[in-house]
Amino acid sequence: MIVLFSPLGLSYGTLYSAILSVRPQRVVVITSPQAANLLHSAVDAARFFYSGFAVETHILSDPFAGFSEGRALAPDLALRAGEINVVNLTGGTTVLQDCARSIADILREANKNVQEVAVVDGRDSDEQARQPLVLRHLVEVPAL
Repeated sequence: MIVLFSPLGLSYGTLYSAILSVRPQRVVVITSPQAANLLHSAVDAARFFYSGFAVETHILSDPFAGFSEGRALAPDLALRAGEINVVNLTGGTTVLQDCARSIADILREANKNVQEVAVVDGRDSDEQARQPLVLRHLVEVPAL
């Protein structure tokens, strides 16, 4: 099973692109109360092209300064690992991204198959806001 771990912020096109690029069976989303409302926009659009995945959502109450909250949640989320684990490092606030990176670190320490990726969009921010559901380029982030 392929599991995608991904933060979700107000630019939901990042999650859309990650789902379509990775084609996971499970998507574990870390988000904020504000961005959670956008989850269905990304998921419904992705399901139009690929429907073979389940989604679980985890909301951090303080997506701007809640580093401790995200790092405390990361071990529980890492338990949802599959045979192949892809951790998207883009999307959402720095706290949401830090939680995703913490999951990758925990999986790596447990000798799980983990790959860190980033969704790259070279368009200007106005164009990204006008057309969020454009498939973007997924790049692998090399391990240290």
